[in-house]
Amino acid sequence: MTDLEDAATELYALAPEDFVAARTARVKQARAAKDRPLAAAIGALRKPTRTAWLVNLLARDDPDAVGSLLDLGDALRAAQDQRDGATLRELSARRRKAIDALVRRGTTLGREAGHPPTEATLNEVAQTLQAGLGDPGVAEQVRGARLAGAAVYGGFGGPAEPGAAPSDGGGDLAALLAASMPAGKGRSSKDKGKASGPSAEDEEAERVRREAAERRAALEQARDQAREALDEAQEAADRATEEADRRAEEVDRLKEELAHAEDAEREAGTAARAAREEVRSRRAAAEEAEEALRADAG
Repeated sequence: MTDLEDAATELYALAPEDFVAARTARVKQARAAKDRPLAAAIGALRKPTRTAWLVNLLARDDPDAVGSLLDLGDALRAAQDQRDGATLRELSARRRKAIDALVRRGTTLGREAGHPPTEATLNEVAQTLQAGLGDPGVAEQVRGARLAGAAVYGGFGGPAEPGAAPSDGGGDLAALLAASMPAGKGRSSKDKGKASGPSAEDEEAERVRREAAERRAALEQARDQAREALDEAQEAADRATEEADRRAEEVDRLKEELAHAEDAEREAGTAARAAREEVRSRRAAAEEAEEALRADAG
């Protein structure tokens, strides 16, 4: 679906904090165009985590480097299947070197975009790139810069599109029955010349037409109610998804704060140990000076 691909390309190029508003706008556009399947598919696109955003940023910045890394996946699997230890070691070294280079580049890109990555985020970036070597589904998302989260081995499925409401053939059946039953058919010779009234066949045809019309009206009402329920359910799903995305964004923010706090704690601990060592050194020097002074006085 070209429109869905365009929407995904646009949305996953955005920073995570801009994703939800842009997705909501895209969903509204699809609904205004009466394209419910497209609106549902766009609404199902998940906001990328900070890790996924950074991997997508890497894939757009240097698709050749990312593609070259992912291409190693087939070669690594072949070497492993053939138990070719020398080739496996060579490819593994190339893999580590490529991942390290991409992680360093990701650090620079994140800083330039105003979101310097934490050590935890960079570890997840490396793990995601590694996962892309073994999982074709992850590799496809990474190549397309449409990753939504730190990768775990597994598939990726799109939302099922709702089918069209079944059509009712009752009206056509009634018309065929009416056409096949002309008025007056089956009258006896005794009735000829008398004032004509509705025959049993006419009454039956009228009953069939009436029941068909009622059945069609009931089906149309059920269809309209189902569509209204679908719209309400989709809106509720959109609201729930937006809330989930906001919660995920809050979790990402708290993770970053925790990572920064842990870094600060380690730095403070290092500084405290250095300060205590300096105190011990100064105390020893002072004691030596005091001893020297007493010895000189004596």
